Amino acid sequence: MVLRFGAPHIVGMFLTLPPAPPLASIVHSYWFVEDIPGQHQGRPIRTSPIPAAVLSVNVGRPNAAEDGSLVPDVSLLGLQSRPRSWQSWSNTYFVMAMLTIAGLVRLFPGTGAGGANRLLDLGAITGDAQASALSRWVGAALEPARVAAELDRWLIQKLASSEPVPESARLSRAHDVLRSGGSVATAAEAADTDRRQLQRWCHRHFGVGPKELADLERLQRSLRSAQTGNDDSVSGFSDQPHQIRNWRRRLGITPGAYQDDAPSPMAAYFSSNTVAAEPAFYL
Repeated sequence: MVLRFGAPHIVGMFLTLPPAPPLASIVHSYWFVEDIPGQHQGRPIRTSPIPAAVLSVNVGRPNAAEDGSLVPDVSLLGLQSRPRSWQSWSNTYFVMAMLTIAGLVRLFPGTGAGGANRLLDLGAITGDAQASALSRWVGAALEPARVAAELDRWLIQKLASSEPVPESARLSRAHDVLRSGGSVATAAEAADTDRRQLQRWCHRHFGVGPKELADLERLQRSLRSAQTGNDDSVSGFSDQPHQIRNWRRRLGITPGAYQDDAPSPMAAYFSSNTVAAEPAFYL
């Protein structure tokens, strides 16, 4: 497949662009996926568990979700604790804003219970007017740099029109501890709260408890290392058997079997063209 995005030196169906500086703590980056000729039509495309969220906007024909239904034009995928799959076909073209944990809490607070492991129609969260504006702005832009600018505009407007929830800064401190391998008790202490309150906050905003959030962070580090060929894929696990059990439970495959298989084109591109802090989303 040879598809040309805006800049003449970028050829291919995948592209990453950074958000505007005011969004640096909210959005990792914008990921573009385009398959106008339908080269990947009918092939299952799998995504990994992620301790993050994804705001997606279809520019082309919507893809098919796991159950065969069409995905919404504009959607929010909350924290994902299991793999998902979807199918591409001709005229596929969409962009994803890869939201950080802080971005999820700031932009879409309280969506954890209904959003974890689910692809939600954005209109049901923000109201149809906001979702339609985003779809309209992005659909009219087409070229990736302009699409990114429209996403910046919509997200900055959303930030300006809302206030952060009171616990957002404390949750961010707790997440920093969990992401670095600290215990739930230490995370609660960093958030100036107790474990029970931290549990409630995590379920409200992420749909999982702090222990599972830490588990997803550990899996992410391991998967990212496996995709990039680093030697730290056991990092965060007590030992290799612990890592293997986690992979089997979360991904249905062992690290060795995964590395023996050729990565999907999406995994190969995004693992080599994004910074280490970004999620390993495609398998």
